[in-house]
Amino acid sequence: MAQSMGVEKALAGGQRALYAVGERVSGTAGLREVLEETLRRVIDLLRADAGAIFVVEEAARELVLSASLGLSERFAAQEARLPIGTCMCGLSVEGADTLYVVEDVRVEPRCVIGNCIEDGFRSLLCLPLRAGGKVWGLLRLHGRKVGAFNRQRSSLLVFVGSQLGLAIQRTRLQEEIDQLLRRVEAERATLDSLMRSLVDGLVLVDADGQVAYWNPSAERYLGLSADVALGQRLEAILAHLCTIMQDPAEKLHDLRRALTDVASCPQVEFMVTSPAPRTLQARFLPVEGRHGLGIVLRDVTAERQLDEMKSQLLSTVSHELRTPLASIKGFATTLLRDDVQWEPAAQREFLQIIDQEADRLSELIDNLLAMSRLEAGVLRMDLGRVELAPLISEVVAGMELRARGHTLAADVPADLPEVWADDRRVRQVLHNLIDNALKYSSGGEVVVRARHEGDAVQVSVCDQGMGIPSDQLTRIFERFYQVEGAGKRRAGGAGLGLSICKGIVEAHGGRIWAESTPGLGSTFHFTLPVQPPPGKD
Repeated sequence: MAQSMGVEKALAGGQRALYAVGERVSGTAGLREVLEETLRRVIDLLRADAGAIFVVEEAARELVLSASLGLSERFAAQEARLPIGTCMCGLSVEGADTLYVVEDVRVEPRCVIGNCIEDGFRSLLCLPLRAGGKVWGLLRLHGRKVGAFNRQRSSLLVFVGSQLGLAIQRTRLQEEIDQLLRRVEAERATLDSLMRSLVDGLVLVDADGQVAYWNPSAERYLGLSADVALGQRLEAILAHLCTIMQDPAEKLHDLRRALTDVASCPQVEFMVTSPAPRTLQARFLPVEGRHGLGIVLRDVTAERQLDEMKSQLLSTVSHELRTPLASIKGFATTLLRDDVQWEPAAQREFLQIIDQEADRLSELIDNLLAMSRLEAGVLRMDLGRVELAPLISEVVAGMELRARGHTLAADVPADLPEVWADDRRVRQVLHNLIDNALKYSSGGEVVVRARHEGDAVQVSVCDQGMGIPSDQLTRIFERFYQVEGAGKRRAGGAGLGLSICKGIVEAHGGRIWAESTPGLGSTFHFTLPVQPPPGKD
């Protein structure tokens, strides 16, 4: 009777101690610390000689040694990873029992006894660590005596096993949550980086009508920083647009109408004058989730300029083609009339006009081809050393027949150095500039000058014509641009000559510009390098 009471008292004391272990396990300490302390206490309570705790690694179907006490280094190293489904340990985590006690490993066929016998262990206890209907690990105890573990006393470990299982489960779930959060954060950072690097402006408006996102392109296009825009109501953004838009009343009406039908993804195009003049296309998109809508702002300035240029090209070229063709057709038809006998002098005059108009057509086509090659970067340049003085004299002499009512002259010093240039292209630039001077002046002197300036030669073409207004001076080198006024109607042309000159001069590494005083004349300057780039001589 006294012996029975002693066993019960020991069991009760052990139960209290194991519940204290369980409370420690359910605390907030780190998993490794919990496993090591629990293993030490359990070994003390059950008077085991050694023990180990393994954690299940599902992907590899292995038990990974996470804490050990009393095992030799050799034993611990050899059992650092145990395959699930083999040996007593691997089988116990797949079994249905809550506790496995082996009184003598020598007579248990499921035990691989090599390591145990070598370390002097004869008895074994395996406790699967369960939580939520799943095994998360294994507690294993070793004894050097046969029957070292009493099943009744050892059954008290089941509570600790469940607590350890919960601790491992909690840690694994936390690791998965942390990993998921890191992945979400990385994806959010990537998405934010992409949104910030968009060429298009992006604005997100939440369901309450407040700006929730405003990327750098939106700042650049609308002149409103994200710090100011975020949190503003959409009405405040529209009010800001009214201060920078052209035709604000009309465009504001279009924007409001688009906002009433976001589901159809409407588009509104408008022009702003600040922070830089540009044409913007706003596209409205419904956005699922907490954002009510998205607005994509696309800069279509270049596209609209291209559209305008295409229209201007068609208009200009068709006009410039029609005029000489009409002359050629008219004079050819006149010469072919059977009812009129033309004097040789008249016939010659008509043929000269046809010849001139054919040259005019040829020049237009050459200019169009040259411009297309310049834009494509395939204009061929045969660069070499060129003596500029005789070249200028030849071009001036060749254009004297066209200089009716003008005086053409060349002012070139004898010691002018050679330049690194394409002879034919330089002639083309001079021809275009002199031709412009003749077209846009009714008489007077046109002088071509050249001077050595540092590492370049500066060539200037001066006229005494009508001059160019200062507000148009910066645009005269644009394609198809022609100075407004009576001179434009008289001179005609497609507006390509100066643009071609600019492309050729810049292809040489030089620059071209103009100076003018309305009513007194204009001077066009361009430079050509004296020396070739390194390694090109």
